[in-house]
Amino acid sequence: MKKMTGKMAMAMAGLMAFGTMGTGVTAMAAEDGDVVTIKFMHKGPKPDNWDAVYAKYEEEYMDEVGVALDITWVEHADYKDKLNLEITSGNDWDLVFDASWVQLKNLAPEGYYADLSSYFNNPDEYPGLAKAFSEEVMEANIWFDKMCYIPLFETYGNGIPVVWYRKDWAKDWGVGTDGQINSYDEMEQYWQAAKDAGVIPYGATQARGFFQQLSVRGEAQEGSAQAGLQSFSSAGLTIWTYVKDGELVSYAVEGSGDENFKDFPEGWNHDFGADRYEKFANWQDAGYIDPDSLSVTDCGTPFEAGLNASIVGTLDDYVADMKYVDSWKAAEDDDAELGYFVYVDSIRDKEEGAIPTDRSGNNGLAIPTTSTKIDATMKFLDWMFGSQEAHDLIQYGIEGTDFAYGEEEGTVDVLSDYNSQFGGYGMTWNPTYALLGTYYDDETLAYRRYELEDSTFVTMPVTGFHFDTSDVDLATSVAQCKAVTDMVATVKLHGIRVDGYGNSYDTIKEMLKANVDEAMENGGQEVVDALVEQLTAYLASK
Repeated sequence: MKKMTGKMAMAMAGLMAFGTMGTGVTAMAAEDGDVVTIKFMHKGPKPDNWDAVYAKYEEEYMDEVGVALDITWVEHADYKDKLNLEITSGNDWDLVFDASWVQLKNLAPEGYYADLSSYFNNPDEYPGLAKAFSEEVMEANIWFDKMCYIPLFETYGNGIPVVWYRKDWAKDWGVGTDGQINSYDEMEQYWQAAKDAGVIPYGATQARGFFQQLSVRGEAQEGSAQAGLQSFSSAGLTIWTYVKDGELVSYAVEGSGDENFKDFPEGWNHDFGADRYEKFANWQDAGYIDPDSLSVTDCGTPFEAGLNASIVGTLDDYVADMKYVDSWKAAEDDDAELGYFVYVDSIRDKEEGAIPTDRSGNNGLAIPTTSTKIDATMKFLDWMFGSQEAHDLIQYGIEGTDFAYGEEEGTVDVLSDYNSQFGGYGMTWNPTYALLGTYYDDETLAYRRYELEDSTFVTMPVTGFHFDTSDVDLATSVAQCKAVTDMVATVKLHGIRVDGYGNSYDTIKEMLKANVDEAMENGGQEVVDALVEQLTAYLASK
């Protein structure tokens, strides 16, 4: 067989990436020596303009990188099962998307993913990776003693939490500063005014209820990380820990009662996490939440229709939610205006250290241990994370066709559907290269810039720890415990004092205490003991 030239190999590899030729092309490209083809399992369908983007990569960068991409685009609904089957069967993959909510918790502890530690914190050989992934970040994303997970995120938080509301109504009702709501007192005034006007004050879905209000997205309280406190969730239990000087001082289950928190630092030595549910109950009693919230699956549609006065979300929803204004104005409500209330005080005031983070990635990439092309895969990633230009080609597409850089530094104007179809969370997200849309108003742009600043975050007391529940007996305990905690998991978010058994309580705290006590007798104690044992050993190893 005649040996292919480098250009021939690249062309054939490019066709393979588009899925137009058989597997023999991959082998030939790899044999050529100029180009190595890596197989990537991507979560999500192929973007409309991917072929043109990849052709641009071939034309301008492939000679430099020497790596071709053979991407299998998997529909979101099928990805979790396909990933598990492909990896456990030992099939040929060089790069895959994974996350704790996909298969990472199952595959990483079983050794299916390669240790990539030699490629990170190595600026001489991999400057792109060193630029985009700090040592602190990579240490925080070690899974079961291996640096096998490449975290993908644009910010170390999970979005700035807000309540979206009709700002024009707030103006009409005399609430806030020219309609801008700045506190929960004003939010309650708005809800009451909405109720008086015959509008449901707060629309909520079954899963969310009042969601994670009165907290930092449910994961922390204001100042908790600075006090050495951190929560871990398993089997429906929220286990608060107090870590000081690298040692576990105390721990307690949220809802178990004040006595169990007596050894926590002053100001936190009570069942503080349960307090907010009592406030939820007050809002429920006041009639502020949709009375059918336990059965609602979509609160956005009634909000758009003017039936709800507010919904919860994050500033990530800005583009989607601003479309409501178009609907309102189309209905001849010319003064319609959308506002948002940033309900965490320190975040609203843009304070430093306002958002606790463990710097772990909710999404990420991994390389199966069966891959024989790890060097080539990491070389491609080093290129992609090595410059704004390279990163943006893959994430945003072709400049001038799919996107344009905004006039303000750090902004981008999206010109096509490529970016939304591609989904950067599955391959390219990184704080070093995060860009903000030109569509933001000045106030929202300021908040989004604040969200990208490292100083906005405070690192939690423990990073890089992952609770391993794969042991058969422990997994059974988790399942038994969760069957109990499920009895209050939803109703507590809605401020409802009736558990899943139909038992009524005078307070949410009483309901939580009864539920936690039952849960601890049905596997919960084993779960807590295992977490404490693993966490103690982890801290001792640091």
